[in-house]
Amino acid sequence: MPELPEVATFEKYLRHTALHKKITEVEVEDERVVLCTADELREGLIGQTFEQTQRIGKHLLISLSSGQYLSMHFGMTGRLRYFKDREDTPRFTKVLFSLEDGYHLSYVCPRILGRLGLTSDVQAYSKKKKLGEDALKISHESFAKKLKKRKGLIKPILMNQSVVAGLGNWIVDDMLYQTGLHPETPMVALEETHIKSLYDKMQYIIRTAIDLETRYDEFPKHFLITHREEGAKSTLYDGDIIRMVVNGRGTYICPVGQKLKV
Repeated sequence: MPELPEVATFEKYLRHTALHKKITEVEVEDERVVLCTADELREGLIGQTFEQTQRIGKHLLISLSSGQYLSMHFGMTGRLRYFKDREDTPRFTKVLFSLEDGYHLSYVCPRILGRLGLTSDVQAYSKKKKLGEDALKISHESFAKKLKKRKGLIKPILMNQSVVAGLGNWIVDDMLYQTGLHPETPMVALEETHIKSLYDKMQYIIRTAIDLETRYDEFPKHFLITHREEGAKSTLYDGDIIRMVVNGRGTYICPVGQKLKV
């Protein structure tokens, strides 16, 4: 599933391919992924240029020469593809942007869970989507303050996009694994050192994933994502990985190194 590092990689990809190029045509192959009508999307984009990009968590926003923004969310399987020949149009393309240089940008979304739309106000968009500060941009002070306001278990709190935007399932599992915290630890049981460690690991994990462009097979071996399956041997602790369900989400831990202390 595209999480913050994947979307950061998509952002980099778009910057190196379609940025500063005028849109000459927009073809909506499946209107279910569009937050407005197909005609409204075409009217808002044709003749405009992709100017700049910014990311809030898992959401990518591209400023247009008109002053509006194209918003992109990638759902569970979305991605971007830049190509020249129409016969190379990827399968499951839902929206196709034709550009003035003769190339095309494809919004691919096999499971139709992603969304595209237009907005004139990034702050209003973020508020409507109930997004907190971006996980990569938030300060330690703000991170700690937001966590301390919450009650409940640490994993669901970290995955709440209104607390911190961009943290998905595997990232949170790795944060807890690398800090030695059980995902069902109550927030009230966390000490300042725990919160600081979570913040540092969050920054480290996300930056590592972005630097490696989410090529998981190249991740450091002490990352849980490299052996995130039931029965695998932990590379950090003397024990095996087990799977459990926390707040409805599949969760992987090493019970030897992540003991529940309440």
